[in-house]
Amino acid sequence: MRLAKPHLDIGLFTDDVDAQREFWTHIAGLTSDHQLTLEPGWVQHRFDAHGSVIKVNHLSWALPPRPPSGFAGLAIACPPGTPPWDGVHPGGDRVQLVSPGTAGITGIGITISSPDPARMIEFYRTAMEFELGGPDSLRCGDTLLTVVEGPGGQDTSRTDSDGTSWDGLIGPGFRYITVQVFDADDECATIVGRGGRLVRKPLSFAGVARVACVADPDGNWIEISARTSLTGIDIRD
Repeated sequence: MRLAKPHLDIGLFTDDVDAQREFWTHIAGLTSDHQLTLEPGWVQHRFDAHGSVIKVNHLSWALPPRPPSGFAGLAIACPPGTPPWDGVHPGGDRVQLVSPGTAGITGIGITISSPDPARMIEFYRTAMEFELGGPDSLRCGDTLLTVVEGPGGQDTSRTDSDGTSWDGLIGPGFRYITVQVFDADDECATIVGRGGRLVRKPLSFAGVARVACVADPDGNWIEISARTSLTGIDIRD
């Protein structure tokens, strides 16, 4: 996979953006990058974590009461002046602030919970072309993914969906990770060819990015994004 940046992003959804802003700014010690309106009533608040983006998606309507995804935790190498910390963000997912280098984390680390860790590791190694980092971990750029045995994500893509809806993505807490690439259409096609499943067809957000989503074996969503500010390539409609 040809990466446009060597860091994964992670996205969550909330209907209490004030609590989320307070957490990521004052507890996690992150800097707010900017806000991006994706659709009417859907604003993404972006926080920088060593080049990765924590995407806090605020919706003006109530979130559907879905069970947690398989993205079960986030570890962030402590920004300067921020002490180690272990707890949960206001949506209930575990967040750790760790000393740089802890467990190999220099930027962020994401924990994926799955009832079949071996299958999950094989998917991210072959379909996503992430590098093995150890018997239970992978790397995408400098982001560490650790797979643990436990409850997995629920498949929220609709069986009758034509791949043009975001409905299956939306729910409380961490919901997706983002891989930044140079060509979202081509990367999605090759991921599907290697065993991935397309759950959101590619589309363009005017002047910002070309995005699509695939799902891992447990149904967790992975956003494939070609962002103009990273690629320098005009968005295709």
